[in-house]
Parts: sequence; C-alpha cells; structure tokens
Amino acid sequence: MTTIAILGGDLVSYSTAHTLLDELPYVELHLVTERPEIGLMGEGPGIFDRWPPCPPHWISAMGSQEPKREHNAVRRSWFEKAMGTELSTRGCTFHLRTRPTSVNNDVLTFVGGGILGSDSINFDHILDFRENEGDNNTWEGAVCSRGDTPKSGIIGNRSDNTTEVWWPEKRPHATKWIQEMSWNGRDPKTALKQDLERGIAEAKSLVDTIIQKSVGQ
Repeated sequence: MTTIAILGGDLVSYSTAHTLLDELPYVELHLVTERPEIGLMGEGPGIFDRWPPCPPHWISAMGSQEPKREHNAVRRSWFEKAMGTELSTRGCTFHLRTRPTSVNNDVLTFVGGGILGSDSINFDHILDFRENEGDNNTWEGAVCSRGDTPKSGIIGNRSDNTTEVWWPEKRPHATKWIQEMSWNGRDPKTALKQDLERGIAEAKSLVDTIIQKSVGQ
C-alpha cells in the first residue's frame, strides 16, 4: 500500500487528498496540520460560479450552510470543515496540533499533541502545502446581513442570509459589519475554484509519478 503525507490544513490540501483517494484505490493517507481542528478557523473567499464546485462525494452534509440555486457564495470555513469530515469518513488520518520539525527525503519528523507526541514516520511520498500564501495582493473583506449589502465591492450571497464582500482598497459603506476579514490572493471571485483546481493538479501529478515508477519496476 502506498503511504502519503500531506502537510497543511487548507483547501488545496483537502482537494489534493480527495483526488488521491479517487485516483489511488490502495493508499494510506495522512494529513498533518498545526491547526486544532479541521475547518471553522479563519475565513477566505467562498464565492463560486456553480455549486458544488467539486465532486459531491467530497462534501459531507452542510445543513443550513448548503447553498441553494440563488446563492453564489459559501462560508468557506464550513466548506473546508465539510471536506475534512468527508476525508475522515473516507479513511484519511488527521494529525491535528502537529508541527513537522523536519522533512528528510521521505521521513517526516514531528512534535504534537496526538497519541504519539513526537516521532518520525517514513512515507512513500510527502506533499508540503504549508507555504500556501497565494499572491501578495491583500484584500479586505467583511460579512453583513443581506439587507445591509453595499452597492460596491465583490459580493457573494450565502445561504444563511449573509453577504460576504471583498475590496482591494476603500471599504464599501454598510450599516453594520458582522465580521471583518483579510485575505492574500489574486482574485476573490476565483479563489475557491483555483484552490480546488490546484489540489487536483498536484494530486494527479503525484499519481502520474507513482504509476511511472510502478511501470519501471
């Protein structure tokens, strides 16, 4: 069985993990992150042009956060939580509160709050997404009630009757902001799609490498 470790706890990491599980029927997958939980931490752009933006079997039930036809945004932290929950259901092992201290060839050394505390584990492949900072452009964002939606900015309407708004410079006027956000990247309109697509591409590149090695043996 092929063993793979993914270092990181963002959407690119989850997309990579799901794609690997789709492409490799016999894979032991580990996701290592310093975060205390999957999803529900921090916010980034959740705007999409179609729902779902990924294969439906990647997402667990989202309840009231599930977008309907009239919506074009999802609370990103909940979306990441739903993807992580489904990864666990599919057999992925999560190492939370775990900090890698070194990656030497295919040996991962780490410290953390898990059962092992600290250890070194050999993997067939290690993918490191801890430096996913995107572009250096800084966008400010905020969430408001649907009735307080401003007329300017990049706007996404969510299923919970809130609106997320992103802008590169001057903050649009709104009666009351519920939450304020900051994000580094190129374009909030395409960020969700691009992160998912990057994960898919990274996974398929690794799958091709694994297949080529097996053919050459």
